[in-house]
Amino acid sequence: MRKTAHALALALAAQLLVLLGGLRVGRASEARAGVDEANSALAREPPDTAAARAALTRAASAGDDPEATGEAAFLLGELDEDQAAFEQALDDYRRAVAASPNSRWALRANERIDWLHARSEDHFGPLAALERVRRDPRRAADAASVEALSRQADSFPPGLVRVEARMLVAEAWLGRMHRPDRAVGELRAVTEDPRADTLTTRLAERELVDVLVTEGRIDEAAAEARAHTNRLDARFVREVTRLLLRRKVRVVAVATLAIFALLAAVGLARAARGGTLGAAGGELRKIALPSALFVGFVAVGGGALASNYESGNSAPFVLLGAAVLPLVLLARAWAAVGSNRTSARIARSLLAAAATLATAFLLLDTLHPEYLAGFGL
Repeated sequence: MRKTAHALALALAAQLLVLLGGLRVGRASEARAGVDEANSALAREPPDTAAARAALTRAASAGDDPEATGEAAFLLGELDEDQAAFEQALDDYRRAVAASPNSRWALRANERIDWLHARSEDHFGPLAALERVRRDPRRAADAASVEALSRQADSFPPGLVRVEARMLVAEAWLGRMHRPDRAVGELRAVTEDPRADTLTTRLAERELVDVLVTEGRIDEAAAEARAHTNRLDARFVREVTRLLLRRKVRVVAVATLAIFALLAAVGLARAARGGTLGAAGGELRKIALPSALFVGFVAVGGGALASNYESGNSAPFVLLGAAVLPLVLLARAWAAVGSNRTSARIARSLLAAAATLATAFLLLDTLHPEYLAGFGL
């Protein structure tokens, strides 16, 4: 009898444990079901945020599944951030940490708490203004909205939000708006803001110098690069500085071609007045074909050689040949009617050679300036 009672007690205890276990599973499944229901609502097109919020609120209050509760609180925080309710989002993230302190949701919640605290100037007012533009593609692509944010940023208190707002405005002017001139002031303000982090300052400095170069303000770009070498890559600073030298060489090249053409024209005009221009024509007839063949060989041969390299381009050689041929013919015609003194012949030869180099430089500077880097330009 005693054994029968003992067996009955064990059976009742086992059934009680099963029943309690079933209740626990039921509660856990209910909490997880709430999170799953919310995720399904958010995955719809368009997302059903009202249904998601209701499901997450139920899941967060269940309290019997720490990880599901933490996830629900975290997702509620994200919904509040989307609606610019940043104070409420902080509360949600703190609930996520408290519910499941060792879960991945607590880690992510702590990251969002730190992010929001760093941008809490003026009770989140500046952040709300920034997020209205940053989170809305239509406002971010609207010049009036971007301009309004720029004006607002000037009145923001010092902090990360002011820096980020100015960078957003600068990127909009540089990209979607295609107004790089408007970006200069915003970028300069970022580089001078002591609240900007190092990475943002370096990015703004690089973009500022790039914009100045694009706008043709080479002197300003070089001065900016030299003044902030600690923020820029040394190679980039050298490239910007070389632009000053390239501009000087460009002026010399144009002047050289102008002087060559002017002196050759004066020489031929004098020959025409003296009745000796026919000598120039006869000389041209003799050298026209050999000169064309030689220049063609240089153009085709150099182009073929360049094409053998993976990054080579034959176009500069072909264009150089087409540009040099008139120079060769003009120089030969000038020599035929010019002075025969040794000094005069040497001067004409040097000037013709300089004109050829000037032509090559101007072609590369216009079409393929990257090739000039190999010559220190």
